[in-house]
Amino acid sequence: MYAPTVRREVYLLCFGPGHEVLVARRGQSGRATLPLTHRRERETYEQAAGRLMAVGAIRPGDTVARVEPAPAPSLSGWREVRVFTAHSDRLFPAAGGWEPWRDLLPGLSHLGIPELSLFVEGYLGGWIPDGWITLES
Repeated sequence: MYAPTVRREVYLLCFGPGHEVLVARRGQSGRATLPLTHRRERETYEQAAGRLMAVGAIRPGDTVARVEPAPAPSLSGWREVRVFTAHSDRLFPAAGGWEPWRDLLPGLSHLGIPELSLFVEGYLGGWIPDGWITLES
């Protein structure tokens, strides 16, 4: 019997002092994406996010988005996603760099999080509450 695998992805949505977003570069195209790690066996999502935040002068934000999994697994299995917010008071050198959030978000459709733009606008606008929020996939 087929047992689908579960990919437990953790993204870091780190804002700089002018609401720039910390980005990573992936693949030969150098496409911008959010910093990503995978939750390890026996590791919490918070611990995985902590590994991402260890790269610079980053402090955790107050909101985490849980992306609702698809009702049925894809060919590659199930996907669990958490997006942790974070902040930095300075734009430290980063491998991917920093980009204005309004310029970056349209290019992040490959993440498969359709409500990401709305989440960012609500978070920065202050109308998304602290704590956990669920987004549709």
